[in-house]
Amino acid sequence: MHAYFLRIVRRRRTVIALTAVITMAAAALASTVRVDYSVEQFFPTWGEERAIFDEYRRIFPREDAQVAFFMETPGGMDLEGFRVLSRVAGFMEEAGVQEVTWAGSLPWVADAAAESAAELARALAGAQGHPLSGWAWNEDGSVHVVQGVLPPEMNNDADRRSVESALTPRIEAMRLHRRWALSGTPVLRARVPELLEVDQTLFLGGGILLFFAFLFVFFRRVGQALTSLGAVVPAYLVTLAVMALTGTRITLLTSFIPIVILVVGICDTTHILVRWRTLLSEGASREGAVVSAFTELVRSCFFTSLTTAIGFASLMATGIGIVADFGFYSALAILLTFGFSVTLLPALLASGGDVPGDSRSPAPIGLGGLGVVRRARRAAIRRSWWVLPLFGLAALSGIVLGSGVSIDTYLVDDLKEESAIIQDLRWIENAGFGLFQANLFLRGAPEKLASAEMMDWTRRFQERVRRESLVTGTLALPDVGGGDAPGEGLSAWLYRPASEAAQVVVAVRDAGSRETLPFLERMDEWVEANPPPHGTAHITGTVRMAHTFSFHVLRSFGPSILLALALIWLVMAFLFRSAKLGVLAMVPNVFPLLVLVGVMALAGVALKPSTILVFSIAFGIAVDDSIHLMGRFQHLLQGRGWTPQRALRGAIRDTGPALVLSTLVVSGGFLLLLASQFQVLFLVGLLTALTAFTALVADLFLLPALLQWSFRSGWVSHCRTG
Repeated sequence: MHAYFLRIVRRRRTVIALTAVITMAAAALASTVRVDYSVEQFFPTWGEERAIFDEYRRIFPREDAQVAFFMETPGGMDLEGFRVLSRVAGFMEEAGVQEVTWAGSLPWVADAAAESAAELARALAGAQGHPLSGWAWNEDGSVHVVQGVLPPEMNNDADRRSVESALTPRIEAMRLHRRWALSGTPVLRARVPELLEVDQTLFLGGGILLFFAFLFVFFRRVGQALTSLGAVVPAYLVTLAVMALTGTRITLLTSFIPIVILVVGICDTTHILVRWRTLLSEGASREGAVVSAFTELVRSCFFTSLTTAIGFASLMATGIGIVADFGFYSALAILLTFGFSVTLLPALLASGGDVPGDSRSPAPIGLGGLGVVRRARRAAIRRSWWVLPLFGLAALSGIVLGSGVSIDTYLVDDLKEESAIIQDLRWIENAGFGLFQANLFLRGAPEKLASAEMMDWTRRFQERVRRESLVTGTLALPDVGGGDAPGEGLSAWLYRPASEAAQVVVAVRDAGSRETLPFLERMDEWVEANPPPHGTAHITGTVRMAHTFSFHVLRSFGPSILLALALIWLVMAFLFRSAKLGVLAMVPNVFPLLVLVGVMALAGVALKPSTILVFSIAFGIAVDDSIHLMGRFQHLLQGRGWTPQRALRGAIRDTGPALVLSTLVVSGGFLLLLASQFQVLFLVGLLTALTAFTALVADLFLLPALLQWSFRSGWVSHCRTG
């Protein structure tokens, strides 16, 4: 490796130029990658449930395509409110929304409104038994709704955003003096990604500035601080280029890859730069310091990247497309970051003349004087008796508390409770409406689906379903039965004789998986115990598929973590040429995860597909620190023939500053997420920062104590290098 880095340094201009060409080519390809925030990508891609859902959506494409405007009408509809709803209905039609339905769609209601307010009130009072009751207005008439459907060709990310951006300003311009909300699944799908993009821009921009500020304070040179970020941008652009070549789109999960590689890249680069600065302060030339620093640390950096990549790649075992893509491309980006770190970074550092050690902030002193590093070194000297019992008690507490952590997911998940979207959703649900649907999909001969026996069975199903607390209403063929124009429109929504299919629409609140999954199971049991007289019946729809996705991710996450632990142990055992040392190195990496799950239980944070990703990020950070400390310990023990205790002190002295700096940088960057509009990003930031500090303490105190015990007891008697 010494000869390799010597060649890189001597041909640095060629390396920099070649990297620039690769980066520009990758940027051109990266610009062609499309964004896809559709909810369907979160669904399992296999099994009978998915096959039934796909068939259902082919026949009934309007499910989850409703755009709805809710307006408060206290005391019932008045003429002013009627005119507002009429204008909004016109706005929807102009925006491309079809099948727009509201109280004014009923001819006798429209005629009554043309006469007087009193006639309008009488007409609506007489319409309480109409199928639109519970859909176009609530039970007491205090909220009225205008709703329509996006045609299938417009139910995509770009058109959903276009419709939402066309409707919202026009409604706001009316300056309504009553509460209103524009909602519905297409509107939610348009607004949530926009909020996420704002947060990601804030985090990436603010994170890069914060990282630069931390690094500049430590290194006191703009060039060195910028160099720390040098491997991240090319790695991300090449990752995007690969996504473009394979036809993979950017999703809600893969959009977080820049955050991942920024963290991983900063951690390894910090260790390299600290060692490089140390060598400079000892009198080495710039080129000599570069070659020596990279030669010493390339092995540790490779294994930190490999183990972190394994952790993310293990997510592919979930079998969920969007999660597998996130795991694969995160792992690819991490390995690419390592590749650019050992090619571009030494070339950049070697550019320019020799620089003497910076007396203002020599690397081993800048953070080496911190109390945590001093205490860790003293603990390594004194063989402190309290370290292992204290950490053991903390781990046991995490296990006990973590056994009670809850599991709960929502359809509109991860937004803070005070956000406008959640506040509107709560208001709409409290008014008696449900924005989401669980659908009973019926297949059979058309004349049988519309038979008297089938109508009676459907009514019994509706009666059973209405007893559920999360159900806000149902709609089926017995409710419409043909007649007026709106009835015919509803019939087309519920009954497709040409496709030999019908459905029962069950509107539900977003009550979370702890309530929704048992509800779906009870409905399945009822249908199984009371099969329809004709054809088949299955509970399906987005509500079911979304919660099925969450269930599969949570169920498969445990095995994927165990797989990652097993693979990383094998890597550790190979790295240190000792299965026992591999076990010891894993202990401080598992410890932060136990603390994390215990804190989640204490704070009432539920496990869900979004929060479990914290474990992958946290595990990667913890493993990186352990490998750097163990790698330096191994080098001093074998390379210089030091005693285990002296090697521990030296390893803490040499790597401690970089461990502290990388922890500060990573924690500071993730704490920016506390300002996010998303509860999940708030939690990711808080929990990841907590885990980073826990990992630092474990690596500075627990790992040395374990190593002292193992050598003193004779459990480990050697530490061979590879």
